[in-house]
Amino acid sequence: MKLFARLATAGAAAGLLFALPTTATAAPPAAQQLTQHSTRCSVVWFDLGNTLVDTKAAGQMTWMAGAQRHLRQLRSVGVPVGLITNVPPEWGATDAERAAATKAYVDGQWAEADPFPWALFGDRILTPRTKAESKPALALFERGKSVASPCRSFYEGETPAEITAAEQAGLTGYLTGQPDQPAFIPLWRVLFPVKV
Repeated sequence: MKLFARLATAGAAAGLLFALPTTATAAPPAAQQLTQHSTRCSVVWFDLGNTLVDTKAAGQMTWMAGAQRHLRQLRSVGVPVGLITNVPPEWGATDAERAAATKAYVDGQWAEADPFPWALFGDRILTPRTKAESKPALALFERGKSVASPCRSFYEGETPAEITAAEQAGLTGYLTGQPDQPAFIPLWRVLFPVKV
């Protein structure tokens, strides 16, 4: 009965959240979309390589264990997701150009039967404009927090230095893939964050 009560509470809270459109073309700018949420909303940002996508086998990118399920859970309760990922700044002059190059790079090596679900991220794909902005510098995390405002921002990644930087920039960090904890942040922590 306790589990049922928790699920019912989570479902009720999830109903307070509004799902963002999944395509960037038909939607207003990300910042405008996110400010349509209540001040209790959350946005979850991810690193890409070896957080969501396993890049260990050359030319054979696949899902990291549990990543696809985690994205589906977040989507099911209307939590917007985004990417904060390092790519070479010379891949494009704008975030949109670098995002397109990132998509092409991943798609060219994607080994799963179904394509990578880029539409989930809309135009929330942040990449460094210069080498100095590359993680673990604070710049991308600060941009992510600004885009998500007034919503709370979370960042999930596999690199401790990036988690530290994200938290310094005001995001809630979660180190993925640790043997002593869930592979990804538990959904209840996103829906009901506790300040300590």
